[in-house]
Amino acid sequence: MKTSQCPICATGELGFFSAMDEIQYKGQALSVKVEYAVCQHCGDEMILPEQIKRNDCRTRDAWRKADGLLTGEEIVSLRTQLGITQQEAAEMFGGGANAFSKYERGEVIQSQAMDNLMRLAMEKQPVDVSEWLRNRAGLINPEQSYSKVVPITAKSKRLNVVPSSAPDLSENFKEASYG
Repeated sequence: MKTSQCPICATGELGFFSAMDEIQYKGQALSVKVEYAVCQHCGDEMILPEQIKRNDCRTRDAWRKADGLLTGEEIVSLRTQLGITQQEAAEMFGGGANAFSKYERGEVIQSQAMDNLMRLAMEKQPVDVSEWLRNRAGLINPEQSYSKVVPITAKSKRLNVVPSSAPDLSENFKEASYG
């Protein structure tokens, strides 16, 4: 436990602690580790600026996990497995020069499209990209969606359609001058 002087009473030493906190996100309860400080003299609890940054990063990682996105730690692991630097990852995937640094630190949440692209880069065997994306999104393959349909045979009702006697306008288009 680190100590420093209390910014409120200016006499007490701060004790640094962490605890699990429950947050609500999109209708579900998520547990997030939250750092805070307590003055040993005046008893005031506070969250210091550095703690706020770390708490926010952990909260964003919890949101990413709830949304099925890679966390900052998983992005570091992915990039390491690919054997590339943050700068090379930004060039390879797009997103700007500092994007991967921010994704990995939890300062920014990557888009679903960026997340899919990163996951796709980890696929080892040849991949049908559209099928992979469809599965990732939970969509039904159009070829599979009719697999349980029972064909029906119905009597054909033919309509007697008489061709129109409209004039042929193709000659008019050949003469048109555009310009």
